[in-house]
Amino acid sequence: MMKNVKILLDLQEIMSRSWIVEREKQRVPLEVADLKSLFEEREAKFLATRQEFEQLQKEKREKEREIEEERDKVERAKAKLMSIKTNKEYYDMLKEIEATKRSNTTREDELLSILSRYEEVEKRLAEFSGEVKELGARYRERMVDIEARMAKFDRDISQLQAKKKEVAMGLDAGLARRFEMIFDRRDGIAIVPARNQSCTGCHMNISPQLFNLLQRDDRIYSCPNCNRIIYFEGDAAEQASG
Repeated sequence: MMKNVKILLDLQEIMSRSWIVEREKQRVPLEVADLKSLFEEREAKFLATRQEFEQLQKEKREKEREIEEERDKVERAKAKLMSIKTNKEYYDMLKEIEATKRSNTTREDELLSILSRYEEVEKRLAEFSGEVKELGARYRERMVDIEARMAKFDRDISQLQAKKKEVAMGLDAGLARRFEMIFDRRDGIAIVPARNQSCTGCHMNISPQLFNLLQRDDRIYSCPNCNRIIYFEGDAAEQASG
């Protein structure tokens, strides 16, 4: 086997291993994709519920402030009754007090409605908070393992790239580029043996003349059909017949 063929076979093995490692690396994040999606869904619900809860807190405080102000207004009006001297002023003040009380009754009903929603949202918020904490802890734990594995893949890829560069230095630059182009276009199989007058890459027959030239093992040849680099590989009888 000529030197270039041996180098190309070594290079193909290194590049194939690198390709496999790259594929495995790409699959790793998918292992936590469902967990990540579930975590993000629950987190989104938690954040939306927290926003709703904070709005209800604001409405609750505002309504309580309004009710307290109206109660103070009633108490001040009651205090003024003692100093009123005419019946008309007295009855006008009583009407004002009753109107304020009715208005406050409406506000109190509104506050009860807010409190009902407040308690329901507060309960949901606590549930979502617990889920987010539990899912977040699981997700972070998985990511520690994922990141360690990704770092290992990166180290392996770096080592394989360095080995590829070292091996490729034994080839002519043009041949190396041609090999990589074929590797990319032919699913990681750029050099294959020819057996029984056929290319084992595309399984098409090659001419007897080319098959005889391959057996000389003195230069690089390509399959006329798939353009892969081919080299002779046969049994002793086939070798002798060449």
